[in-house]
Amino acid sequence: MPLGPDGKYQVMFTCTANICRSPMAEALLKQKVTGLLKKRLRVVSAGTHALEGQPSTMRAQQAASRFGVDLSGHRSQPTTPWLLSHSDLILAMDKSHVEAIRRLDPQAAERTFLLKEFGLPPDHPGGLLFVDDPISGDDTTYAQVYQDLVEEIIRIIPLLEKVVARVG
Repeated sequence: MPLGPDGKYQVMFTCTANICRSPMAEALLKQKVTGLLKKRLRVVSAGTHALEGQPSTMRAQQAASRFGVDLSGHRSQPTTPWLLSHSDLILAMDKSHVEAIRRLDPQAAERTFLLKEFGLPPDHPGGLLFVDDPISGDDTTYAQVYQDLVEEIIRIIPLLEKVVARVG
C-alpha cells in the first residue's frame, strides 16, 4: 500500500475535468467522515482531462451548497502518475476514467474502481455503475448527481473504516 509518510490512507476521486463530480465527492467524503477515520484519511480529487487550477462549475457549487458543502475554494488538478502512485484507493466516476488511469499507470489498476462498484459483492448483478456527468445539465441534473454521490459516499464510509483499520 502506498500509505504516505504521515500514515494517512489516501482516497482519490477522479472524473473528466475535476470541476463537477470528483470535487463534489471529495468534499462530501471530507464532510461525512468522523472520528479515527477522519484522522487517518486524506481525500483528494483529480481529472483525467483536467486543466490545472479551474474552479468547480457554478452549478456544482450551488448543488453542494444546498447540502452545506462549500466548493468555492476547489481548484482542478490533472490525474498524474505521481498522484496515482500516492493514492491507496482510486474511485472513478465512469469506465473511461478507469481506462485512462490504467493507461497512465498500469500498477494503479488494482487500486482503481468505479465509485458505484467499490465494495459490491462479486455476484452483484451490475446495472448503472457510473455517475452521470452533469456538465451540460441544469440545476436539477446537478442536484440529482449530488444526491447520487451522497448515497454512494454514505455507502462506502463503513467499507473505508474497515480498510483503514486493516492497514494500520
